[in-house]
Amino acid sequence: MSARGSVGRLVGWTAMFVLGLSNTPAFRLSAQQVTIGPEVAFGDYREVSSDLAYRGSGGGAKATVAWKKLSADVVYTKVNYKPTSTSAATAAFNAAELDVRLHYYISGPVSAELGLVNRKADPEFEAQSVGAITAGAQMAYLLGPGVRMALHGGLMFGAKYSGGGTTSALGALQLGLDLTVDALHGRARFSGDYGFQRFSRTTDDGSGALPAPIQQSLGRIGLAVVF
Repeated sequence: MSARGSVGRLVGWTAMFVLGLSNTPAFRLSAQQVTIGPEVAFGDYREVSSDLAYRGSGGGAKATVAWKKLSADVVYTKVNYKPTSTSAATAAFNAAELDVRLHYYISGPVSAELGLVNRKADPEFEAQSVGAITAGAQMAYLLGPGVRMALHGGLMFGAKYSGGGTTSALGALQLGLDLTVDALHGRARFSGDYGFQRFSRTTDDGSGALPAPIQQSLGRIGLAVVF
């Protein structure tokens, strides 16, 4: 099964899970079961070396559902990347990214995290499209009434690239910081998050393995409605 196919199936299951909870009376007791809303995004993308550098902005949406020890985040972002003034790149591209993260609470601030990431570049070969399975942990803290911070990180496995290449089992990682603030008596939520991805990709043109890493930093700010 391809990473892109796995993304589609997991997103479908998550959507059905969210809809099922929102339409089941037993799960409407909490004011913070489901949140959904738009986001503004800012990104920095680098490929092969820092000479190929892009920056851009765009938008997207985020949906979150939580029930007992389980929670899920589904985030879609589309960023228009343009070469920086010092970059050797000459063409812009759009990057549409889908992140799905499932959490299972373990103890204290710690939850296990499993998910998928899929990023598609358009035009296809101006940058690398990539899909991978993610696994790691999340640590969440309540900083004050209605203010929550979460740190998460882990490895990305089975990465597939549109332009070919491979990554070792420990060669791809992601890190993130999320902050949410409740407003309007818990009926709305402001959010801000920052994510970093690094794929230590290598390619082989017949002369041996060559490093061709991919790196992205992505920040998002949003406002969500709480159901």
